[in-house]
Amino acid sequence: MKCIYEGKVLHMMPIPSGIVAAVLSDITEEGKMVVEYRMISLETGQIQRITNSVYLLAKFGASHKSAEMQVANHLTCRTCVLPDGELFTVEEDFSAKVLDVDGFAKWVGVVKYKGEAPADAVFDGKNIWVSFTENNALIRLDPASMREELRIGGKGETGFNSPVGVFAENEELFVSNCKSCQIWKIHTKTYEATEYMTFEEPVYAYLKCHGREVVLLESGIYDV
Repeated sequence: MKCIYEGKVLHMMPIPSGIVAAVLSDITEEGKMVVEYRMISLETGQIQRITNSVYLLAKFGASHKSAEMQVANHLTCRTCVLPDGELFTVEEDFSAKVLDVDGFAKWVGVVKYKGEAPADAVFDGKNIWVSFTENNALIRLDPASMREELRIGGKGETGFNSPVGVFAENEELFVSNCKSCQIWKIHTKTYEATEYMTFEEPVYAYLKCHGREVVLLESGIYDV
């Protein structure tokens, strides 16, 4: 396992050549976070400082200027791309939207579970999956109706241990359980769950990009 970025990372996303990340640069005397943005090439290992606009392009797509106006906080909101270039967004106050290709809302609603907002969102090719860290749950949403169809886990049940990031590929979900320092793999048809990776520190996200597996741990971003 190789560290490719050391430091506090607030969010990372895959792009064709590597990763775009929002990182904590400093904390002011007033306690305000100073955030910067980085692009990491998985081919060369080069790390570039990028603008806020490049981060937004990776997060919201080509219509990022319009999409940014539709969300309250572009950093903490979570997104996933839906069919036909539409975008699902969900925020810390439970507010959720489906944005069209021009970045304007075609559906507005609320997504929450027992008073908690989703920690992450992913589209698996058919459905939207959202994770709930405090309530140890993963919920499947129908993108047509935006209604809850299935719940895996839940507070008080055995299984997840503070799930945060969710990544989807080939009918499998990779769920990052930060408190148990484990990534679980769940088959989206059988719902069979298996332990996939275990680390020595909390894990917040997992992704595959450029033929590599990458994880976000408490200490930084690692190529595994």
